[in-house]
Amino acid sequence: MTVEQVLQRLKEMGCKLTPQRRLIVEVLLDAGENALTADEIYQQVRRTYPEIGLDTIYRNLRLMVRLNVVNEVKLTGRTAQYSLNREMHNHSLVCLECGVEIPLAHCPIKELEAVALEQHGFVISAHHIELFGYCPDCAAVGDSKITT
Repeated sequence: MTVEQVLQRLKEMGCKLTPQRRLIVEVLLDAGENALTADEIYQQVRRTYPEIGLDTIYRNLRLMVRLNVVNEVKLTGRTAQYSLNREMHNHSLVCLECGVEIPLAHCPIKELEAVALEQHGFVISAHHIELFGYCPDCAAVGDSKITT
């Protein structure tokens, strides 16, 4: 995926292509599969655009999360982390202990899309599912932490 492809997705959703958005997308692309905090993104963007404010980073990240272009993971007691959503269709398991994200291939929403359309006339254009729990490694180490 290229910066231009991501920006084209934003443009198709009615967003202006600002220099700040371009830089945020570049930073997230350069991070690869690694998630970054808003402050980490801010520090990198400031190298090129020193007058940018942290509020601008947050505002753009919130917008891109709403548009399903960026994934946001908020774990209790930890700073939110952001990564580029390389696919418009995304489902994952997120470990509450170590933060690892495990992608799911199966989409459980297909049936709900049909129900939403048939019963309510509602057309779902995008969705994002994150299921929180413990990966096998963390579950094995912390059995006493896990309550069911």
